Amino acid sequence: MTSGIMWYGKQISPPTWDGQDITVAELFVRLREMGLETVDIFGRTIDEHGLDTVEAALDESGLSCACYYIGADLVADDAETVQATDEACVVGIERAQTLGAPICFSCGSQHSHRGEADFQRYIERLGEKLQLFKDIEQTLVIENAGHLLHTGDDMVRIAEALGDEGLRLCPDTGNFTLWGVDEIDAVTRCLPWTAHMHIKDYAERWEEDGNPRGKEAVLGQGITPVTEVFEILHNADWEGVAAWEPGPQDEEGITDSVRELMRLIG
Repeated sequence: MTSGIMWYGKQISPPTWDGQDITVAELFVRLREMGLETVDIFGRTIDEHGLDTVEAALDESGLSCACYYIGADLVADDAETVQATDEACVVGIERAQTLGAPICFSCGSQHSHRGEADFQRYIERLGEKLQLFKDIEQTLVIENAGHLLHTGDDMVRIAEALGDEGLRLCPDTGNFTLWGVDEIDAVTRCLPWTAHMHIKDYAERWEEDGNPRGKEAVLGQGITPVTEVFEILHNADWEGVAAWEPGPQDEEGITDSVRELMRLIG
């Protein structure tokens, strides 16, 4: 199992430390010194900092890019959004290849859609996009998120529909907690198709107007059973990247969370 972090959260996107702005390279060096091996990178951070800058920061720090995030709405069917999504996927694959990321992560569909018709549209469009991944080194993954796709059943349905086409899963431990899903059951059911993991811990959750809300915790200090999740991964000899997703943590919270991630990975 490999340690990773999502380039996301209050302190590291944009990168600051102890109240001071730092460069991308300085951030990556700091993360590598903590013991982390990989970083997940959003397309919007490339737009902000530049592909060359981020590529140089990876080289300087010794971090590798484990996963590149392609932000696009695969469910909306208006012509403008469809075109933007198609273009984003092509550009995303090219950027992932430049950064050496073996995995592309599709985000931007689950939160704004719901219902069976949208679910089937999502499957259809994912199937189309999987054709772009034929005979290349990148793998496409999706996570449990939003009203459209938040249970273990949802994830398994998509994997069973598109797994033979190459689609793989990226279970998010905290998102299962946020939606009141049994994390252990869901992770176990997703495991046969799991190529990447998002590790997140919630301190508490509640609902407002039928929508889940939560407060994220320092890893290992919340209600998400992260220790039990890692026992499942170790028992299965799972060999992917476990990437911690920072939230509102300060510098101490980031340091403590990374330390806990390293302990859980062993």
